[in-house]
Amino acid sequence: MLIDPLIVVRDLHLASTIAVAGVIFFDLFIATPLRRTGSPSTKAGVALQSSRGKILWIGLALSIVSALAWLCLVSMRIVHEDFNDVLTDGTAWLVLTQTQFGLAWQMRLLLGVGLAACLLMQRATGSRVANVLAIFASLLAAAYLGSLAFAGHGAKGLGLEHNIHLAADFLHLIAAGLWLGALAPLLLWLVYLCRFQENGWASAAARAAGSFSLIGIFAVGILLVSGLVNAAFLLGGMHSLINTPYGRLLLLKVVLFAAMVGLAGINRQYLLPRLSSDLHADGSSVALRWLIRSALLEIALGLAIVCIVGVLGIMPPAADMAAHIH
Repeated sequence: MLIDPLIVVRDLHLASTIAVAGVIFFDLFIATPLRRTGSPSTKAGVALQSSRGKILWIGLALSIVSALAWLCLVSMRIVHEDFNDVLTDGTAWLVLTQTQFGLAWQMRLLLGVGLAACLLMQRATGSRVANVLAIFASLLAAAYLGSLAFAGHGAKGLGLEHNIHLAADFLHLIAAGLWLGALAPLLLWLVYLCRFQENGWASAAARAAGSFSLIGIFAVGILLVSGLVNAAFLLGGMHSLINTPYGRLLLLKVVLFAAMVGLAGINRQYLLPRLSSDLHADGSSVALRWLIRSALLEIALGLAIVCIVGVLGIMPPAADMAAHIH
């Protein structure tokens, strides 16, 4: 099951979309305020901008390609034909234009193309207009990531409960981009600061890590609340966490999430104060190295969660299994 092509494509699409949104969120909420304070880390800033561009465009390309592959795989499963057939006989086009999934995909592809256009315009305009475009790009990235909810279990059903579930999924995805997605550019920023060690590098590291920590608290709160709402709709009772394959996999996801939160708590309580209290001593660089290792581990745990989400997305929820049993 883990090598099911649909799971692989779902995981690739989710990971690349989270990465794109995370870079844009990091730039708006952390990097831009740092630049306004006149951060002296010129070489680190240039290196980060270069890496930011690569992550954005590679991630956006992977996201759009994997979205199209996802559409083709869904089409193949509907008509039980191979890849070439669903392209040549028009099945993929029918799924795109005549199904709820296809309509959601049309909207998401338009958002992806609009985001690419916005990013190109941002590069070609002056700083004042670029700041406005950065906000617009963040809204597009949030919509592009959050609209993945239409491909999940929350898209099934009608009425108020359906809308609540869909909204919870939408917020859950955006919060994941805000935390997990922004971790990669934060890690790169810390690595570049540690590598070049320009004047004020430790202070810049402390400010960036502190800002990310505050955003992370907000994102974790949204993840917890939206996750509980989703679990209420999908589990059908706490016993399902143990008694069903879906529940056990969801429980593993919760354990990995708790480990990420624990690491974030250690960073905030023990490592960040060392960066702030003794910025130019050797201890600050030791704390920064530990912070880099911690961020790497958080990213690894987050990617494991993304893999689990890919599997959960094609499994029947525990609540549905319980309904069939009864």
